[in-house]
Amino acid sequence: MSRTAPPDPARTRVLAERWGSWVLPHWLERQADPASPAFEPAPAAGGVVNTTCRDRAPVGVLDGTVIATVDPRGLVTPGEQGWSLDWWVGADDRWHLPSREPAVRQGLIGDAPVVETAMRIPGGDLIQRVWAFRDSSAGDALAVELENASRLPVALALAVRPYGPDGAGRIDRIEVTDAGLDIDGRKVLWLPKPAARTAWSSLADGDAADTVLAGEAVGASHGTVECTAGFATAALIYPLAHTATLRVLIPLAPGDHDQRPEAVPPPDAVARGWATHLGQHTRVEVPDPEWSASLSAATAQLSLSAAGRALTGSEPTTETAALVGALDRLGLHDQTRRVVATLPHGQRGGGRLGGADPSSDATSAALSAAGRHWRIGRDDVLMAEMAGPLAAGGHHHARRGGLLRRGRSAPAPLVDLGWRLRGIVDAGSAVRASQPDAAEALDALASTARAELDAVVDTTARVDAELVDVLALVAPLGVLDASHPLVGSVLDWVRDRAIHDGGVARLTGATGLSPELTALVGRAELRRGEVSALDRIDWFVRTGGPTRSWSQRLHPRLGTGCGGDGCSAAAAASLVDLVLDLLVHETADGAGLVLCAVWPESWLGAPVEVHGLRTALGTVSFAIRWHGERPALLWELEPHPGVDAVELTIPGLDPSWSSSERRGEALLAAPVHLVDGDGDGEPAPPQAGTGPTEGESFA
Repeated sequence: MSRTAPPDPARTRVLAERWGSWVLPHWLERQADPASPAFEPAPAAGGVVNTTCRDRAPVGVLDGTVIATVDPRGLVTPGEQGWSLDWWVGADDRWHLPSREPAVRQGLIGDAPVVETAMRIPGGDLIQRVWAFRDSSAGDALAVELENASRLPVALALAVRPYGPDGAGRIDRIEVTDAGLDIDGRKVLWLPKPAARTAWSSLADGDAADTVLAGEAVGASHGTVECTAGFATAALIYPLAHTATLRVLIPLAPGDHDQRPEAVPPPDAVARGWATHLGQHTRVEVPDPEWSASLSAATAQLSLSAAGRALTGSEPTTETAALVGALDRLGLHDQTRRVVATLPHGQRGGGRLGGADPSSDATSAALSAAGRHWRIGRDDVLMAEMAGPLAAGGHHHARRGGLLRRGRSAPAPLVDLGWRLRGIVDAGSAVRASQPDAAEALDALASTARAELDAVVDTTARVDAELVDVLALVAPLGVLDASHPLVGSVLDWVRDRAIHDGGVARLTGATGLSPELTALVGRAELRRGEVSALDRIDWFVRTGGPTRSWSQRLHPRLGTGCGGDGCSAAAAASLVDLVLDLLVHETADGAGLVLCAVWPESWLGAPVEVHGLRTALGTVSFAIRWHGERPALLWELEPHPGVDAVELTIPGLDPSWSSSERRGEALLAAPVHLVDGDGDGEPAPPQAGTGPTEGESFA
């Protein structure tokens, strides 16, 4: 999957030093401004990188090859092409530039990857909408639509910029014709009509924005500009009357693009299509609309990110495994199957998996992705096809052995050993049906790995910042019980030293607030029945912003992305897993399911529904209705073949209740252990019309 090209810090410094004269991306306008709280002093030599606002929203199509991004001010970057499309508006008072204007708002249409950005101008708004679609003749394309929702006509400039959301790209040559725009000989824009005026410039001549803002753009509708330094810029200016709309198209698929799309679906239709796609699988309805919207948007982002992914690809294997695990829980098995099927392609000598990923956890992550896919979806056919590589990958771990004897510090071996144990166990699970002898041998190796892990856990006493990652042993790895004293010690350390506004800071290596660490802490807290886990979900909702996407690391002071991928699939998977764990997770022994581990006070009296959530034990659906002050539980479990009785509990509402029935209804005890908003110790009154419906079923 093609994403944004890595920026060149040295070339980005060239742009930063032109602050005040060039129109720069929003983050660099702030980071280079000494009056801004986001100002970052730069060393006398070296490059400049985006450490203050890496945020962006992903846009693409299912099973597409390219993900485009939209930054918080509407800068559109179509994958790894080294350029972006900006938009400037000439109103009756002055030119308005989104990267500099304070009155810019952004959001998603229907929680889908359809981004709407509005900039306030005299008389109303200028609204930009960006979405992707698939055309049978032209392939995948991006639509960028601009609507004049103000009461006055404006001039609209479409500006081709030699940078992306994190820094400088490269444009050597721009050619504009009446029908389109080429960059370095490649068609990158289909235009609806010739521009009324144009402006051009190279680095030596300054920014094309100077010409536009000075009102000196010429009347030519076509022309060419070249820049040997790779900083060519151009702006195409169109008159836009009141209520008028201008739409340009950007090809996303690689290759020549002489064929223009025949039809463009409107953005609301694309949003409805995404809602239909996501609604065919797991459906979650909770009282908090912000939680629901964040979960839906994160799920759509994972669906986008799964296209073209491989367990042998350029992305970290652990990240791909996290993505696969979250999508499998949501029932999106067709997408995850294509990813898991790539596992054998990157197997190297000795059975190592993960392709070129140098991480010591790559083999374990690949095995875990396959094993989790089998446990949740029971894809026996695929596992039989991959039995040999899976068994070899499991044995690869046995040959690694004895990590402590290599002189490494305790925290790293703990995480490594947890991944190794998980990988061996999952390899055994995946091949058991097709190669029982291999599975038996892997079971023996798992026993050895378990003993080694237990020995290290029992001798670990010192807790520090490097140990926080071991919470992964609780979840997603599931090889350490959350009740273990070490888990409690780590959680206490985190809450004392690493929590900021509900998020968890990574204090070693690449620092910043970490969505992945925040989810690890929250998932461990849920398994301990601690309501502080809700603070972790609230943090995700707040920091996701209006487009509900998360950077890999966030700035604790600014609340914006400060490092890593600006729309991280791993972060989206972390939120999905955290919310799903709140609703349903397996017990530590793998024999039962915990529904609603904790219950938010704000949900008292409100209904909750979960339909078709996949687990390692089967597919579970349930609903909470209210009968007076007492909650009523309606549930249905479709267990996997061979799964016997599964004990269900719901400790967040009634810690005393349990059942091993596959379906049923139960009137639970009033949740007196929860305190309502008045603080009087009494449950909140139920909402009208939320009592159980006679004969209600999930069938």
